[in-house]
Amino acid sequence: MNASIVIKLKAGLLACVWVAIVIISLGSCRQDTEAAEVTISEGVTVPQLLARKTNVGPPEELAQIKKTYADAVTALKNNPRDPKQFLNLATVFITEGRVTGNSGYYSNAALGMLDKVTTSNPSDENIRFEALSLKSAVLLNMHQFKAALQVAEQGEQINGYNAGIYGALVDANVEMGNYDAAVTKCDKMLSIRPDLRSYSRAAYLRQLYGDNNGAKAAMRMAVEAGVPGLESTEWARVQWGDLYLNTGQPDTAQMIYETALSFRPGYPYAEMGLAHVAAARKQYDLAITHTRNAIKVLAEGAFVSYLGDMYQLQGNKEKAMQVYKDLVQQLELGEKEQSRNKVQHNGHRELALAYLNLGDYDKALEHAQADYAMRPDNIDANDLMAWVLFKKGAYKQAVAYTDKVFRTKEKNAALSYKAGLVYAAAGDMQKADQYHKEAAAISAYIDPRIITPVKL
Repeated sequence: MNASIVIKLKAGLLACVWVAIVIISLGSCRQDTEAAEVTISEGVTVPQLLARKTNVGPPEELAQIKKTYADAVTALKNNPRDPKQFLNLATVFITEGRVTGNSGYYSNAALGMLDKVTTSNPSDENIRFEALSLKSAVLLNMHQFKAALQVAEQGEQINGYNAGIYGALVDANVEMGNYDAAVTKCDKMLSIRPDLRSYSRAAYLRQLYGDNNGAKAAMRMAVEAGVPGLESTEWARVQWGDLYLNTGQPDTAQMIYETALSFRPGYPYAEMGLAHVAAARKQYDLAITHTRNAIKVLAEGAFVSYLGDMYQLQGNKEKAMQVYKDLVQQLELGEKEQSRNKVQHNGHRELALAYLNLGDYDKALEHAQADYAMRPDNIDANDLMAWVLFKKGAYKQAVAYTDKVFRTKEKNAALSYKAGLVYAAAGDMQKADQYHKEAAAISAYIDPRIITPVKL
């Protein structure tokens, strides 16, 4: 990324259905949307909108979703070939998938509706463009990053003046490790429509390129551009809090998370923010309480894994291992159950992390390698490979991946501390000391889950 673009981002300065970086939830392991369908006409059916298993979000939000769904079904019964209604249904399913954590809404519902539009070759290019835009968002949520990028590029060819398609292009390029391209697309997005979605992406890119203060400023702009209480706004607010927590300012982070909960009671990502704050203060009982609160609403794999981590830090190793075993079982079951889907969720990263917790480093490496093979230039994929190899004792191999983690000069205490451990284990104490000093300069708090004794 050249300096002029960095400056441009600083001066110019992932949410709604465009947020791509999400982790598969345990609730999605059951493909609930597959069996329930509504018959529109002979040979035409649409997935049913399922009752939510937990109360998430304000009732007005759910009422609007139900109304949009009902209106689309009614309109389709009058005109079973109306592509606009299939798009409306896809939007409903994407929203429900994000809010409830049931990714069956992506694979079995949203994609099905969007395929009805794209395969019918609509004469209206706007309709086709919207279908491609939404499809790229769905593929991103399913971690099919290369396919998402290809679909988003098709959409850009139809309409290069729509901010939404550039959101998908930013996310997909980030996931594929094409960071310079992501910056270019983000600049374009900002020039078209500076709003919550574009500001949040600019914030993430600033963070990736080591500008943590600029990232905080951009994420604040994202929050201020949103409507308090909407899921997208509170998601951005939590990301804003994370930026403060990750730079050693837990008090500010706590205030931001609590604000998110005041606008959206029970919001699971805000509860997890408070769990991280409590853990930073070594208040593990409180961290467990907040984590459980989050899981009650959204049983996301990352949340469940964190619960196991908190039990581990609390000293309850037996309970921690049971949580880790249950998580692996559910993730593996989810992979098997979706095998019949036309497009499957890519869960290699989640499975690698889950097996890492169990201490099954061979299985962790197997999945880490699969994730890396799909996106070898991605920072997270390289970090995961380095960490698994470090755990396996393959220190020299781990160094090769660690070197690629800092290609954008990200200033992240956890990444720097882990790099120090890798270099120390490989015998390069000068670099180890350098990275550990960098970690301490970024944050006085180092996640105790990664503080690992190195046997030299």
